[in-house]
Amino acid sequence: MSTRLRAVGLVAAVTALLLLPHPVAGDERHELSKTRQRLGAVESVLRDARADAGAVAAALAAADQAVAGARERLAVATGQLAVARHRRADAMVALETATDEVGRQEARLAEQVRGAYMTGQVTGLAVMVQANDLSDLVERAITLSYVISADQDALGRLEVARKRAVQLHNGMVKAEQARVAAEARVRVQLAELERVRAVRQRAKERLDGRVAKLAGAAAALRSRSAELRRLIRQEELARRLAARGGERAAGGSGRRCDLSGTSPAERWIIMRESSGDPTADNPTSTAFGLGQLLLGNRILYLGQSYATTDCGRQLWAFRSYVGDRYGMAARAKAFWQANGWY
Repeated sequence: MSTRLRAVGLVAAVTALLLLPHPVAGDERHELSKTRQRLGAVESVLRDARADAGAVAAALAAADQAVAGARERLAVATGQLAVARHRRADAMVALETATDEVGRQEARLAEQVRGAYMTGQVTGLAVMVQANDLSDLVERAITLSYVISADQDALGRLEVARKRAVQLHNGMVKAEQARVAAEARVRVQLAELERVRAVRQRAKERLDGRVAKLAGAAAALRSRSAELRRLIRQEELARRLAARGGERAAGGSGRRCDLSGTSPAERWIIMRESSGDPTADNPTSTAFGLGQLLLGNRILYLGQSYATTDCGRQLWAFRSYVGDRYGMAARAKAFWQANGWY
C-alpha cells in the first residue's frame, strides 16, 4: 500500500476515533492499547511522509538550480544575439558606405570618358599634346600613368571593401540566425524545466499538507492517550479507596427504566449494576447509569451527553460497550458471574 493511501486511511481512522460518539475500544485500558497502536502506525507513516517530503524538496531545489542555469544561458544567448545584430547593423552601414563610394568613383570616371568622346577635352591627352619635347613627353606620360594607376587602385580598394562588407553582412546574418535558433532552444528548455519545477512544487505542497494532517492526528492521539492514562489512574485510585473503605451502595433517584425490550442476559447485568435506575451513581468511582459505565466509556459512547439520564441513550451505550468488548450479552454475563464485574 502506498504511503499516501496509508496516510489517508490512518487520518480517517483517527478522525473517527476522536469525533464519533462510539469508538472501537472497550474500557479505558482496551482503548489505550488501541490508541497506542494507532499512534505507532500514524508516526510510522508520518516518518515516511516526511522522508518523501524531504526527497521532493531536494528535487525541487535541483529544479530551481536547473531553471536558474537555463535562465542564465538564455541571458547569454540573448546578449550574443544583440551583439550579432549590432555587428550586422555596422556591416550594413559599412556596405552602404563602400557602395556609395564605389558609385561615386565609377560616376566620376564615366563622366571623364564621356567628356573625352564628346568634346575631345581629355585631360591626360591634353597633357601629352602640350609636351615641348621628347623628354617632356616622357615625363608627362609617366605622370599620367601614375594618375591613372592611382584611380585604378582606389577603385580596387573600394571593390575589395565592398566585397568584405558583403561577406561580413552575410556572416552576421548567419550568426544572427544561429543565435536566434540557440535562443529558441534555450527557451524550450526553460519552459520544460519550469513545468517540471511547477509539478514538483505542487507535489511538495501536497506532501506538506499530508505531513501537517498526520502530525495533527499524532498530536490528537498523544493527547487522547494521556487522557486515557489519567482516567485509568483515577479509576485505580478509586478502586484502592473502595477496597480500603468497603463498598457503599450506589445512590440514585430510585426511578426505573423500561427494560422490557432487553434480552435476559442484558436485563440480568443491568439489574445487578443499577437495578434499572438511570441515575444510579457509584460514589467511589465514575460509574454511572444503567450499565454503570465508567466516565471514559460514557464519553466515548455518548460524547458530550456522557451525563445523560435518558434511558434509551444509556441503553444504547450499554449495548455498544457490551458488543465491542464481549460480542454478545451472554458472554458479558458469564464474565460478570466469574469476576463480579464486566
